[in-house]
Amino acid sequence: MLLVQCTDVVATNKMYRVVLTVAAVCLPIILALAPIEADRRPIIKRDFHDDARYLLQKVSEPISYKLHFDISNVDFYFYHGTVEILMRYTGEQNHFYLHSKGLVIDESSVTVTRPDGTNLPVANLIYMDQFEQVYFGFAERLQTGGTYIVRMNFMNNIGTELEGLYRSSYTVGNVTRYLATTHFESTYARSVFPCYDEPSYKAQFDIRILHRNEYIALSNMPVREKVPSGDYTETVFDTTPLMSTYLVAFVVSDFKTLSEDSRLRVFSVEGKVAHTEYALEFLGKSLRSLETFFGHQYQLPKVDLIAIPDFAMGAMENWGLITFRETYLIYEEGVTTARTKQNIADLITHELTHQWFGNEVTPEWWTYLWLSEGFARYFEYYITSQLEPTWHLWEQFIVNNVHSALSQDCNSDNRPMSYYATEPSILNDLFDYVVYAKSASVIRMIQNVIGFDTFKIALNDYLRLRSYLTTKPQYLYESIEKFRTVELPASVEAIFESWANAPGYPVVTVTVDTSSRTLTASQKRFFMPDEDEDPPKNELFYVPLNYASNVPASNDFDDTAPTFWLTPTTPEVTVPIESDIEWLVVNKQQTGYYRVNYDQQSWNRLIGILNSDHFDTDLPVINRAQMVDDVANLARAGEVGYDIALSLMQYLERETEYIPWSTAYNALLHLDSMYSSTIEYGRFEDFLRTITGCRYENVRLTGLTDHISRLHRGNTVYLACYSGVQKCLDDAGVMVKYTLDNPSSAIPEEVQAAVFCALHKHPLPMHDYETLNLFERYMLVPYHEGQPGMINRYLTSLGCSRNETLIEYFLALTANDYPGFPITAQQKTQLYIGLANGSPLTRMIALQYMQEHFSTVSYLLPSIAPIFTEFGNRINSQAEYEVLEQIVSKYGDTLASDVKDAAEIALTQAEENIRWVTKYAGAITSWLKEQNYEGTTQKPSGGDHGGGAHVHSIGIFVAVGCALMAIGASALPY
Repeated sequence: MLLVQCTDVVATNKMYRVVLTVAAVCLPIILALAPIEADRRPIIKRDFHDDARYLLQKVSEPISYKLHFDISNVDFYFYHGTVEILMRYTGEQNHFYLHSKGLVIDESSVTVTRPDGTNLPVANLIYMDQFEQVYFGFAERLQTGGTYIVRMNFMNNIGTELEGLYRSSYTVGNVTRYLATTHFESTYARSVFPCYDEPSYKAQFDIRILHRNEYIALSNMPVREKVPSGDYTETVFDTTPLMSTYLVAFVVSDFKTLSEDSRLRVFSVEGKVAHTEYALEFLGKSLRSLETFFGHQYQLPKVDLIAIPDFAMGAMENWGLITFRETYLIYEEGVTTARTKQNIADLITHELTHQWFGNEVTPEWWTYLWLSEGFARYFEYYITSQLEPTWHLWEQFIVNNVHSALSQDCNSDNRPMSYYATEPSILNDLFDYVVYAKSASVIRMIQNVIGFDTFKIALNDYLRLRSYLTTKPQYLYESIEKFRTVELPASVEAIFESWANAPGYPVVTVTVDTSSRTLTASQKRFFMPDEDEDPPKNELFYVPLNYASNVPASNDFDDTAPTFWLTPTTPEVTVPIESDIEWLVVNKQQTGYYRVNYDQQSWNRLIGILNSDHFDTDLPVINRAQMVDDVANLARAGEVGYDIALSLMQYLERETEYIPWSTAYNALLHLDSMYSSTIEYGRFEDFLRTITGCRYENVRLTGLTDHISRLHRGNTVYLACYSGVQKCLDDAGVMVKYTLDNPSSAIPEEVQAAVFCALHKHPLPMHDYETLNLFERYMLVPYHEGQPGMINRYLTSLGCSRNETLIEYFLALTANDYPGFPITAQQKTQLYIGLANGSPLTRMIALQYMQEHFSTVSYLLPSIAPIFTEFGNRINSQAEYEVLEQIVSKYGDTLASDVKDAAEIALTQAEENIRWVTKYAGAITSWLKEQNYEGTTQKPSGGDHGGGAHVHSIGIFVAVGCALMAIGASALPY
């Protein structure tokens, strides 16, 4: 049953809706006028977020919109608009609904025209705020199949919340300049104009925008004409093709473009437009490659990319006008990092892929968001890897998607790929690893099952058949079935749906019996044990399996087709293997989305191969990365011993490839974080130094400049500096010294994290006043002249510090606001997160300071919820837990609900971490001792901040105090 609200409009303001009053007495009347359809929802998977009242009742559908926006307000504070919707009535009732959220509708302007052109009086106009809808009721039954025209005027503020129509800004010198831009996905179009704001309601749009002459207006389609009128211009755009409301976009700005080609353009602020050349060049190459692959041309006459200074997402695929966060379109040679350049390229490809998957062929509901985002993520890697082959991007797919998804998809509360919800707050939170990394990984698995050629042909067929229509997975399955040539244990739909409709993934346990020459494989759902939660349901999947070994008959790692399967009805199978196999690897090139565990003898044989001189010829790079990732997570879950995991990772001492190291980076940092509170932690640091030392010699802080070496500097070099590889510390000292002696130089962004960590954690050859100079260089400058990213990295690196005085000094800044000091509230939060993510020493100091100054700190920071979250993720000792517990116990009743929830979750997670240390630290210590790793024994972390910390001279504290007083601070916080 649909519950609606009746609304009265204050008599003194007939034009605009100002006050809404719920009048329950109206409900029987409305229900009598508006019989409800039996089923208003798509027939798809439902859960507890399934509330039909959030969906428009299916009694009408849009054909076209005529939109006029007056965005001529000089400061972009508000706008006026007019909408005319040509709609077809499909029901047999006397009402219809439109979406509207926060709009001020001029009720006197609302008109409805019958199919014969006469006026149809509106009997009831009812605002249903909870469901973000407006009800239009009439005294007569509407004509089924008839076309009606709905017109109305409306207005709204232009906010700054990075959604709907919002105001953005940038600075030139001391002048702030403004622009208006849009972001409508998933449910924000309704906050800008009344509409059918669901993806299945496709229509054409005619858009006109009135703006001041000093600006330009851009939208999905090319400009048809510009009509000047005094200080203003009305820009009129061509009619769009059929598309969903979430893809409508427009921007009013003073941006510039370098392009002379009206089909392909990149826009940015004038001061950065010179750095859009790479994006513009790559745009053309990527678009041509996608058109060739899909066998289907891009459907619009132009595509614009525009760099928005503040944008909630990385980018948004609005058809013909793709909005980007500015960072991901601006490339400056010698300044932009390799990682950012890579992000520019793959994001462009991602958003261009959406012009087919999502824009032209649109999922009928957000349940199937993975049909858009999964394919966009897949092709952003595949196509970009063809255009930039030296980046090894198709190999990076494994780390950035498969491993990333596996690491998150192992909890009891994970959701499946196909997930039904109707609440806008839920829909707008669906953009996570499930629809991106996991979905792309499953798509890659199916591509390897059916073969790449079949995959390509089937996608071409699917896009052709669903062009300008909505879609659901069954249409994709039908196209694959039409062209598949391989034998499968079930239909494509059954196989694909086992992954799309179930959360999580399996671990495949492999046992090799050399005496009987057999391999036995079995599946069960993999999850990280949590004593506070029941184990999740043991979901079973269709799991494609293959293996490669040392014998020539099965040594082809490139043939990734499955040779046998595990299924929901046959979760365990035994297959024969060659008689002279010494070792084997299951899941070649890690094309399957699952983990592999082996019997101990098989693990030992693989460890032997990895630690041999021919590991890089026997095992391909992806499978080496797979083994590192699998064994680290299996050990974390208690499925294998840490002696196995650490023995395998020892081979990294001779590994040169980026992909295994990128995987190892996450695994090693997790171990470092969890083990850091133990008294033998110094031995683990020695282990890190040992395995990173050789790789550092080949990469260095300043050395090879190829793309992959530059990526290494973001993590492998960081591990080397973090763990104290002497050559890394020497190079860091030289770099800092050179930067201080040459004011025009700066520490390169790619190595800032490593250098700042080395500066704070290890003694470098410099005096305290030189450290202060570096502090002044990056911190004591006007914010608009500094580099916010560098400042954030400097603050985050304080988590590496062992200088208690310096830590306490920076913490004092979070409880005070000094005149002229540029540290922002967000950066104060970043400081706490950096300290929480650091060592037991930095965590304890931060916890104790927060406990002592909680009221002040919580008042000055935007939110302390993320700080609680980070403490919960990192606390690994009883002493730290007790301080956090005291904070929550003392101040919990004063916290906002979201902050209190974060605090309670943090306590639960911290308890889990402590249990992990209790359970596994002893085994790690035993292995480190057996392998003769050495290190200084430290005291467990406690109220005295722990032992083993070196404290720099108090001189830096005095010097910093003097510097603060020099810039106008009235007193030190002590």
